[in-house]
Amino acid sequence: MTPNLSLLVDLVMVGLLVATIAYAIILNKQIIKLRDSRSELAELIRGLNEATAQADSGVKGMRRAATDTGEQLQRAIDKAAALRDELTFMVETGEALADRLSATGGERPRGAPAAPAQRGAGRQAVAPPVRPAPASPLIDETLLAARAEAARRDPSVPPPAGGDAPRQRDPQDTLSRAERELLQAIENRR
Repeated sequence: MTPNLSLLVDLVMVGLLVATIAYAIILNKQIIKLRDSRSELAELIRGLNEATAQADSGVKGMRRAATDTGEQLQRAIDKAAALRDELTFMVETGEALADRLSATGGERPRGAPAAPAQRGAGRQAVAPPVRPAPASPLIDETLLAARAEAARRDPSVPPPAGGDAPRQRDPQDTLSRAERELLQAIENRR
């Protein structure tokens, strides 16, 4: 080999080595960028995990709140249904009592006592129909008060089933608001 040829091969080798070094530097910079991106990606994944955990706890809290609200709503619905049933019973009892009072009272004006001949005429002594026990003491007291009021106004009406004597004083003084409203409804019905 000639010295020129060996110099030429050495120069080609040096050129290839410089190109390899340059490519290695470029490759190193790309690897550094990839590592930086990897750390950013890891932070992004951590943030996503935290947001998912917060959303999960928020959904669980909303489920608990919805369950609690649903239970409260169901209790309110049950209470309203019981009150509706009581009021229906009170209205039916009041209407039946008003019908009986209007049937026994004849055509006389409201508040006027019946003539002695009319009090017992055309009427049989029939005990009031047996009803199941009321759902609450308020209904029982109201019914007894209405019967006592009817017995006070018309002595031919049987006294309340409880054995209470008709009230001697003004019933408006001792009646509860519900009883006064029921009596007012009965009077308006006549």
